[in-house]
Amino acid sequence: MTALSKIDAARRQLLAAIHIHWYLDEPLAVYTLAANSWEVADALINHQGGKLRMIDQFVAAHGRPAKDFRDQLNGPRNFLKHADRDPDALLASISDEDCDSTVGVACLDYMVASGRSPYILGLFMTWYAALYPAKTGDFLRREAEAVFPGLATISRKDQYAAARASATKWGKSPLMADAKNELTDNSRWTKLRNALG
Repeated sequence: MTALSKIDAARRQLLAAIHIHWYLDEPLAVYTLAANSWEVADALINHQGGKLRMIDQFVAAHGRPAKDFRDQLNGPRNFLKHADRDPDALLASISDEDCDSTVGVACLDYMVASGRSPYILGLFMTWYAALYPAKTGDFLRREAEAVFPGLATISRKDQYAAARASATKWGKSPLMADAKNELTDNSRWTKLRNALG
């Protein structure tokens, strides 16, 4: 096996999180992988300097310290990976919406850190924008309405089905064919999509 860079690790964990979210529906794994990916991308952006991270955007928008947002995002992940600190603790269930948001934040920071993104990240962000128009405003609005019309009004099962259906025809979409989409790890995505689709 070849050596992995930090951005490779972030990308692969994020792709796995999306795969699990849309195909296997296991929120604990989705949340953990997405939060791990976000933490790596956030640190890389900080190291690069001069670029805004999602956490900076949250601070500017809500006027709360960055620590509040880090604690909010890391709380469930830390619960899931550490038993020595609080062996009898309980965690409120991680919702689909928690997973959606965590994957979304990880996607955006990954894109900033790497300057590129696998096509599936663009599709995920379009799906997210279609699900949460009040949160995303004009961001990807045109693409969301074109690729996922009425997504926010259908059942969660059908929202996942719409994501999977779009993933099967990605090559025909101008969004997915954009030059900023990198082609790494697409073979892994295709194999999983074909196996479970």
